[in-house]
Amino acid sequence: YIARGNVCDWGDCWGNRVDRFLMGVGYFDGKKPSLLITRGYYEKSVLQAWDWRNNSLTTRWTFDTTNPSWTAYAGQGNHNLSITDVDNDGKDEVIYGSMAVDDNGTGKHNTGLGHGDAMHASDLDPTRAGLEVISIREWNNPAHGIHMRDASTGSILWSKPCTAPPAEEGPGRMLSLDVDPRYAGFESWCVGGGIPGVFDAKGNLVSSVTPTTNFGIQWDGD
Repeated sequence: YIARGNVCDWGDCWGNRVDRFLMGVGYFDGKKPSLLITRGYYEKSVLQAWDWRNNSLTTRWTFDTTNPSWTAYAGQGNHNLSITDVDNDGKDEVIYGSMAVDDNGTGKHNTGLGHGDAMHASDLDPTRAGLEVISIREWNNPAHGIHMRDASTGSILWSKPCTAPPAEEGPGRMLSLDVDPRYAGFESWCVGGGIPGVFDAKGNLVSSVTPTTNFGIQWDGD
């Protein structure tokens, strides 16, 4: 299990950020599902994969940012995660905010950009090989208010800086959907940080109007 430990290790000392949990299901061996349970985004983060096999529950792996090998991965989590095969090896990885954990529970990549509220992982740009992740940075990274990265390597493909005053936080919400057939792939936009408009999968501004960001439904008309 993921021990609560010292409350202050998780991002504050008054108990707000110690209890931030996420869950998911991944095929980390490429064959059978495993349960993923996580705790912590802002500083310490722990991810554990569990297997139910032959009427027995066992831990597959634990990724803990207090491990000396992974201390640089602390503080990279979002309020959501995505589980998908980012390197096309038939096994799932975990996209955890600004970082990714490999199918074997080791660090896959770490952008070091820190905490953000929202992200999407998919084949956002069909004109390039592999998958992409688009995310926002809520604070401390004005150069990367909204940005897209390679889902396997973590390399930044494009980024838009915050233009709001330094006292303001960066974007707190974003959405990425394939809503405009004139452009290949997904269109993306965010709210906050002084980054108006809609961007195509290459980061080009395609509309100066910023739509709503909380939740999205694609209606196909049938």
